[in-house]
Amino acid sequence: MEIQEKILKNLIKGNNEWVNSHDRSYFQPLIDCQHPEITLVSCSDARVHSTIFFSDPTDRIFLVTNIGNQIAPSQGSVDFGVYVLKTPLLVILGHTGCGAIKAALNDYSDIPINVKNTLDHLHLPLSKVEKNTPFEKAWLEGVEKNVDYQVSEAVKIYNSFVKQKKLLIIGAVYDLANTYGKGHGRVIIRNINGDNDKSRIKTHSTVKSLPENLKDKAFL
Repeated sequence: MEIQEKILKNLIKGNNEWVNSHDRSYFQPLIDCQHPEITLVSCSDARVHSTIFFSDPTDRIFLVTNIGNQIAPSQGSVDFGVYVLKTPLLVILGHTGCGAIKAALNDYSDIPINVKNTLDHLHLPLSKVEKNTPFEKAWLEGVEKNVDYQVSEAVKIYNSFVKQKKLLIIGAVYDLANTYGKGHGRVIIRNINGDNDKSRIKTHSTVKSLPENLKDKAFL
């Protein structure tokens, strides 16, 4: 069996299982409109999906993806989530081991032009990464600085909504490799509305009701 045939077969079988496990009552609230609470700007990486937050993110997350979880290449989609759907949360989600960050920290001149153009947007956030350190450290720093940069750009764009407290902008890193020692697959919050001071974001008013044990896990 050709690989494409096998993959397509699995795709159709998977959808059939979905249909058989969800009746009309599941779809009825979804037919006429959507009601997401979160606009999520995430990397397109196949290892990163919105199911890391909810087992079924349908109608809860307005998902925007591109390589490097960037605002600029997808601003129209992000605008739709914030301005049209009026989601109260905008989450910028980077991840450990990000291939886009790795590529942008190296020479990527020989890759397809449209991929190159998207990676070019990462020059500014990665310009302050300390290059004279072991690459693994620089790579993680690049992931973090990119998240902070994307949040800062979002705060500029949606500043009026942030000031009116209609929008909370979160920057976070999905830790596939347990780099931070909080557990494989843990989402680490590192920025709230442009502030990445660890002590301040951990005591931010929006997380005051979070149990201490979860605070210890979700923040550095």
